[in-house]
Amino acid sequence: MDALSVTLVSAVTSGAISLTLAWVSGRQQRRDSERVQRETRTMAYLNPLRWHTAEVHHRLSLYATSVEREGCYPPAQVLTDPREMEGKGADWFAGKGVVLGSSVWMTACLFAQMTRTRHDLPFLRLAGNDDTRLPGLLQKVHAAFAACEIYYATQSSIGTDALLEPEGRLRSYREFCDLLAEPDRRVWADPVIWFLIAVAHGERRPALQRALDALSELSAFLDDSLAGGASLRARHGAEIHRPHGRSPVTGAGAGTGTGAGTGAGTGAGAGSGPDAGVGRGRVPSPSPHPIPAPGPDPSPDPSPDPVLRPDPALRPDPVPGPTPDPGPRPEPEAEPGPGPGL
Repeated sequence: MDALSVTLVSAVTSGAISLTLAWVSGRQQRRDSERVQRETRTMAYLNPLRWHTAEVHHRLSLYATSVEREGCYPPAQVLTDPREMEGKGADWFAGKGVVLGSSVWMTACLFAQMTRTRHDLPFLRLAGNDDTRLPGLLQKVHAAFAACEIYYATQSSIGTDALLEPEGRLRSYREFCDLLAEPDRRVWADPVIWFLIAVAHGERRPALQRALDALSELSAFLDDSLAGGASLRARHGAEIHRPHGRSPVTGAGAGTGTGAGTGAGTGAGAGSGPDAGVGRGRVPSPSPHPIPAPGPDPSPDPSPDPVLRPDPALRPDPVPGPTPDPGPRPEPEAEPGPGPGL
């Protein structure tokens, strides 16, 4: 009887342990699956939203910085009315109008990401109270652009135009410019164009600052939610950092910030970078082999390592000099002739 009891207790205990392990294992698998799905949704929505928020904030900061210093932003002063875009070719959108056109495109991409996130927000599982903070911050950005006379319904329509169906991807700048060249499609983006034209001429400064503040707050939230770095600081720092000894000029004009250069142009440009605008003149093409910045020789060893020596293939071929004249050639000695009597 005792042996039978021990056997029954052992069987029950073993079954209970097996059921408990199976339940714990299944629960852990479900948690892992939910975590993977949450990370996938986060990558698909919040990371693109974070990236486009930083891009638009950076571009509008260029407008604000130039307006504060110069009273205007010359690179975007290429139109006085959005209807002037009609009939513009690809050379205009890729050249003179690239600053204004790309600003409209970046803003449209931001509206597209905001619209996608708001529509699918019920399916996103965010940590803590992020699920309530995110809609509030999105609404704050919408309200800031509405104060720029880009109303909420229009923002959604502009964002929808930035999406390419049925792929669901964002249009490239080239594809978006094709829409801007069509009057019936461009008219929906006219509020954005009007706002950027006004800001480029030094107007609408309070509305611009409100939009920058809302974008900055949204960016900080996304950085914390995704446990990432400061995206705005990284975006601006990417424009400031340049290789040592290189010229920071990418546009002509007499720049006034640290991005100023010596390129001669007709426009009153402000160099390049987050602290300066891009000039409108032509810049001399840099030398294919730039002169290194002056300073002490970092390798005083007279016989440096062969790996650090300049590539002989980059040296110009030596020009052969004239061959020196060897002078008059000596006359050959006359052979002795036959003696007399022979």
